[in-house]
Amino acid sequence: MRVLVTTVGLVGHIFPLVSIAHALRAAGHEILWATPQPELVAKAGLSAFDPAPGVNPMEIIQSVLAKYGLGFEISRDEYAKEVEMGGELLARLGEVTIDRTVAVARNWRPDLVLYDELQPAGPLIASKFGVPAVEQVLSVCGYREIRDGMRQHLDEVYDRHEVVGAPERSALLDTRPPSMRQQDFGGWSMRLVPHSGSSVLPDWLLEPPSRRRVAITLGTTTPGFMDLGAFRTVIEAAGQVDAEFVLATGDADISGFGELPGNVRAAGWVPLHALLSTCDSMIHHVGGGTALTGLTAGVTHLTMPVSADSWQVSEQIIKRGLGLEAAAPDEVNAEMIRAVLFDKSMRTAANEVRTEIAAMPSPADLVPRLEELAGR
Repeated sequence: MRVLVTTVGLVGHIFPLVSIAHALRAAGHEILWATPQPELVAKAGLSAFDPAPGVNPMEIIQSVLAKYGLGFEISRDEYAKEVEMGGELLARLGEVTIDRTVAVARNWRPDLVLYDELQPAGPLIASKFGVPAVEQVLSVCGYREIRDGMRQHLDEVYDRHEVVGAPERSALLDTRPPSMRQQDFGGWSMRLVPHSGSSVLPDWLLEPPSRRRVAITLGTTTPGFMDLGAFRTVIEAAGQVDAEFVLATGDADISGFGELPGNVRAAGWVPLHALLSTCDSMIHHVGGGTALTGLTAGVTHLTMPVSADSWQVSEQIIKRGLGLEAAAPDEVNAEMIRAVLFDKSMRTAANEVRTEIAAMPSPADLVPRLEELAGR
C-alpha cells in the first residue's frame, strides 16, 4: 500500500503524524510525505518532498495576522476572530502545497492519504484520486471550527483541480485522552506515541535527576514571534524553588532571560518526550503537541497560554485537574511552581491520564484498520 502523508509545514503539524507513518512503514507499506519542511521528515527516517519550494510559511502567517489586525498573542476575548482568521490562515498554508502534491500523486498513485486536521490538501487529493482520506487530530481540543472554516477559502483551487465534494471513504485518528474529550468526533482512538525529533542524548539526561525536575519549553513557533524577555519572570521564579529546571528552547536567543539561576540548565534542543520522561512537571506555552506530549509523560502543568488554541487547551488541562494557569508569563511565581510540583491531587490526575493514554490502541494496532479502509 502506498500512503501519501500531507501536512502543514510547521513542526506542530509534522511531528504528531510521525508515529503512525512509522507504524505503516514497519508493516511493509510505502510512505511519501509532502510538507514544506521535508528535512524534518527525512531526519525521522521517512521519504519526503517539498510541495511548496520557495514558500516561507512564516510570511504567510504574518500576512494573514496583519489582515485581521491580530498579533501572535491572542486573548480569550478574541476567540471568534481567531477562528475566522485561523480558517483563512490554514487554507493559505495548505493551498500552496496542493498543486505540486497533486502532480506528484498523479505519478506516484497513493492508495491512501493521511493528513493533519488543518491541512486542506488531504481531502482534496483523496477526492481527486478516489482513495480514502485519514485525518489525525492535533490537540486535546481538536480544531473543528477552524478546520471547517478553511473550505470557504479554497473554491478556486477545488475548481482548478475539478474536485467536488468530500472523499467517499474517510477515517479520523483521535489521539485525545478519553477523559478530556469535550465532544465525540466519531473517530478511531489512537495513542499518541510522541516524536520530538532525533538527537544524541546528553549524559545528564541519561541519569536520574538528584531532585525534582521541571521542563520549561515555549515550543518551536512562539520564540519566532515573541520577545523571550517576556518570560524572564518565569526564570526568576524558578530560581526560588528547590528543583532542577531545564530550559528547552531550541536555537532561540535566550539572552533576554539574563543570567540564569544556578538551578536552571539551558539545554537548547533536546527531544521533548525524552526530557519529560525524567520530569515531574512542565511550564509551557500550551501548544497542542507540547501539551499532548506532557500528558503521555504524566507530568503536572503550569500553563502560560498566549496564542492559537492555547487558551482552549489550557482550560482542558485545568478542568482535568492537571495543573495551574498563569494568565501571562509575568504572573508566574515560585508559589505556583511549588503547587504544580507538590500538589498530590494534580499528581494523581496526571498519573490517571497517563494510564488511560497507555491503554489506548497503539499506531501499530490501527494499521490493519487502515489497510481494510484502503481495500488492502
